[in-house]
Amino acid sequence: MSATLALAQRTVTGKVTDEQGEPLIGATVLVKGTTSGAVSDVNGVYKVNVSKDDAILVATYSGFATIEIPVGTTNAVDIVMKEGLILQETVVTAFGIKKNKENLGYAVTEISSQELTTARVTNVTNALAAKAPGVRVSGSGGSFTGSSIIIRGFTTFTGSNQPLFVVDGVPIDNGGGGTPLQNGPAVSNRAIDLNQEDIESLSVLKGAAATALYGSRAASGVVLITTKKGKAGLKNSISYSANYAFQELNRTPDYQNTYGQVSEATFNPTAIASWGPRIAGQNVILPPAFRGGLVTPNDSVQMTAYPDNVSDFFQRGSNMQHNIAFQGSKEEMNYRLSLGYLDDQGIIDNNRLKRYNVGFNGSSKITSKLTAGISVNYSLNKSDRTQQGNQLSNPLFRGWFTPRSWNLSGLPYKTATGTQMHYDASDNPYWSIEQILFDDNINRILGNINLRYQLLDWLSVEYKLGVDNYVFTRRGYDQLGASGGGNTNAGGTGGILEGRNTSRLRNSNLTLVGNRQIGKDLDLTFVLGQEAVDDISKNAQVIGRGVTVRDFRNLNYTTNYTPTFTTSQGRIIGAYANVTTVYRNFATIDLAVRNDWNSTLRKGNNSYLYYSVAGTLNLTEAFPSLKSDWVRLAKIRANYGRTGKANTRYATDSYYGTANPSDGFGPQILFPFNNLPGFTLFNGAGNPLLEPEFTTSAEVGIDLSLVKDRLSIELTRYQTNSTGVILAVPNSSAAGISSVVLNAGSLDTKGWEAGVTITPIKTKDGFWSTTFNFTQFKSVVEDLAPGVQNVFLGGFVTPNVRLVVGDEYGQLYGNKYKRDANGTLLLNANGFPQPTANVDKIGNPNPDWTLGVSNTISYKAISLGVLLDIRTGGDQYSRNLADLRRNGVVAETAEFNRFNEDGTVATPYKFEGIFETGPNAGQVNGGDVENV
Repeated sequence: MSATLALAQRTVTGKVTDEQGEPLIGATVLVKGTTSGAVSDVNGVYKVNVSKDDAILVATYSGFATIEIPVGTTNAVDIVMKEGLILQETVVTAFGIKKNKENLGYAVTEISSQELTTARVTNVTNALAAKAPGVRVSGSGGSFTGSSIIIRGFTTFTGSNQPLFVVDGVPIDNGGGGTPLQNGPAVSNRAIDLNQEDIESLSVLKGAAATALYGSRAASGVVLITTKKGKAGLKNSISYSANYAFQELNRTPDYQNTYGQVSEATFNPTAIASWGPRIAGQNVILPPAFRGGLVTPNDSVQMTAYPDNVSDFFQRGSNMQHNIAFQGSKEEMNYRLSLGYLDDQGIIDNNRLKRYNVGFNGSSKITSKLTAGISVNYSLNKSDRTQQGNQLSNPLFRGWFTPRSWNLSGLPYKTATGTQMHYDASDNPYWSIEQILFDDNINRILGNINLRYQLLDWLSVEYKLGVDNYVFTRRGYDQLGASGGGNTNAGGTGGILEGRNTSRLRNSNLTLVGNRQIGKDLDLTFVLGQEAVDDISKNAQVIGRGVTVRDFRNLNYTTNYTPTFTTSQGRIIGAYANVTTVYRNFATIDLAVRNDWNSTLRKGNNSYLYYSVAGTLNLTEAFPSLKSDWVRLAKIRANYGRTGKANTRYATDSYYGTANPSDGFGPQILFPFNNLPGFTLFNGAGNPLLEPEFTTSAEVGIDLSLVKDRLSIELTRYQTNSTGVILAVPNSSAAGISSVVLNAGSLDTKGWEAGVTITPIKTKDGFWSTTFNFTQFKSVVEDLAPGVQNVFLGGFVTPNVRLVVGDEYGQLYGNKYKRDANGTLLLNANGFPQPTANVDKIGNPNPDWTLGVSNTISYKAISLGVLLDIRTGGDQYSRNLADLRRNGVVAETAEFNRFNEDGTVATPYKFEGIFETGPNAGQVNGGDVENV
């Protein structure tokens, strides 16, 4: 039999070219119905083995229409490929199902590997900025941290609005990434563990019609990641890439360098403000700790401005990446093995991240009907980080407004014994980055095994078992004498933190997939599936306060301990179906339905159904006379769908916890107290009748490809409405609880998105392409709960962030200035504005619209890319800017002379308004404040 098979096989060779006869390098040529094939070489030449005369070759190449050519009896088959429509390319949709984009009834944006790696970043979420219409990406905290991704607006109030991340068809954990308010460093979201060099493509699914099959986890959209794999016919090869980038502080505030420390005319060496005397080389006295051997015998130094005392604190950061991959195929097998290394050094010392990645993708055709595959990705991620947040151990909390006459980098920051030295009660920035330490270590493995059995020519069954397991360990050390909260809030006694998180996400998915031609006009594709998701995470943390041996990071040598142990577990069982019918390649109907059973809710409420319907009408296929070089594609699409969501765990009951009485500012009682435990009922009450949230969405859109595909347009109008939104509704504390979890709110979003690609130049040697990605949406709080007009989301007494009925999501509230009915300022007796007693709306942080503009110019082996992320509108309240101005260090505070010629304080300004109090009450302020 082997001899007969060998004699039957023959080699077919040929050349793959475009319509101008130019060779196409890297075109894929497969024998239809098999995995046997080849990739064209630098001359466009390919070679494949065929065993039958009726074999058909299938040739594909990016940007060109797929072509099928019968082989017949010849051994030489040249292939001429025509430029194809971008919208005819297949895209990856739910559960890795590939669909023809031309027949999709919903918007899907696919980002290629080249777009993701043009400027290699540490966290893949940062690479999505400005690259997809309908997606708002915003980052904070530097290269280690990730970006918030909001797809088509907000769908819930206090829960997560982040999309579900899926790698090779398996959902993964993208938790973390929160920015601390009082203690600790900013941490990374878990997408940082992914190596961008291993990503083949990334698809963004938007709207219920696109995400319904993924269930309640995908109510806020889906980011689908497909990793690189070995390809049939690809020779064994090794590829290596190296990338180096540097990062620098973009700018610092525009500082004044005219006035020194203190608030009046007298110098004060321990003041934090720069409202002091004019810097003129006069002798001043340093704080006692700095005098020994540093000043003249009379303990004085000349006052000098230090223009770079803040910028000198920063360093040039770097990002170095090395990647090597081994790939190839043999007979009915293919593989890809990759190794990656990343070293990211931040712009502040002691901020460094190293990541090691190993990835393997392989598949084998075991029999003519059974194919098996495996995908494994391992990452080891280690980092050191400094403190962030509203605390004195954050090196930049007060470092930004270091007095202009203080030599921050030139004066010592610690004594010979390690005790810190600083001019005020905060931690010296240099001492903080050296002595307030935090490091973490993540070992993570994610991947899947998959089997596919071809039952019939048109019917297959597939099973995929995916896992995402990681262990996250973290260690913090607060040195003796720390003034700020640090990692442990030890109050200067020193503290040690040891924590360990374990997470396991397991996903089992069984699908039956069919594709059947009914007659000559109708193509039917269906998917029936069942999914089981198990998610469990455990957190163990111990904080020891009272360090007994300096620099000895051992919990045994602290005087008291605070342990924390938590477990979170959930399970979702889902059943789903998807049917797609295509009529004569111009009319498509796509139906999807799914039911979930979620352990988060009580029995009786834990089963919920959702669905979607989508349709397309391809006008250029329905009316062939419309198709020309000027109009290649004109498609109308529309869809409607509903998704459910119930991811708020442990909200159906009320719980007790360890008591910790405090007023939020002063001393607190930590239990156990005198060896006695203390527990208290939490202030928030659960609700056994809790039901899932539901989000309905509708969209209509058009897709156009014009002028020989030189101009493509995707325009979408959409609306989503979330009802029964789960939130903690405020309750009278007199009842013993301050909030109750209820299905109490509704949220409505309306928006536009548009993607436009223009290719004004396209030759055989290169091209120039420009893409515009436009996003505009407004998410409005329609309802909260009876009697509740706003819900506090975060911040302080003033300012803070709120949900307010009738207004956009997340409004800024704070004190305003008192004004009369005409809007005129009401001044106090000294002529100064007065804050209102109550807080009012002071701003809307949501931008009016965003626009991403990417320009790519390619000529032979040289490519130049420029990316612009444009945002219009949106208010921010900057604590940093308030601190800079309040402490007199920025240029605008020295715009006028602060002192008169006689040395008295000058007031060369006035506030236009009406005196509310004092001897001039009721009069208009018409003079300088100093004369009032």
